[in-house]
Order: sequence, then structure tokens, then C-alpha cells
Amino acid sequence: MSIATLQQEVQALPAEDQDKLAAFLLSLRMKRDGLLEEISRRLDDSNPSGWVEWNALKGSADKKSA
Repeated sequence: MSIATLQQEVQALPAEDQDKLAAFLLSLRMKRDGLLEEISRRLDDSNPSGWVEWNALKGSADKKSA
């Protein structure tokens, strides 16, 4: 099956199914890029020096989306 065919099939799916597929594809990419391990490591970090304040993180995300 070609990418073009897959894209047409996905476009025809209901929005909820598209969202589920998008989440699945994102999880595959995160696994492939090693991001899941990094997120787990950061969440498990009990040392406050490794933590990022919410406002700093939010500000960083806002700058990237601008």
C-alpha cells in the first residue's frame, strides 16, 4: 500500500479514529527517537535540581510555537 493510499484512507476516517491513529504514530516516533525513555527518566527524577519549573517550561513552549 502506498503512502498516498494510506493518506486517503486516513482522511476518510472519522475524527476520533484519526486522533487515535495520530497518537499511535506519535508513540512510535517517541519510541524510535528515545523520547519515552527521556520522559520517564525526568518524571522519575527525585532530585529537585533536575526539575524544570512550570512557568519556565510553558514559556519555552510558547516561544517555540510563535
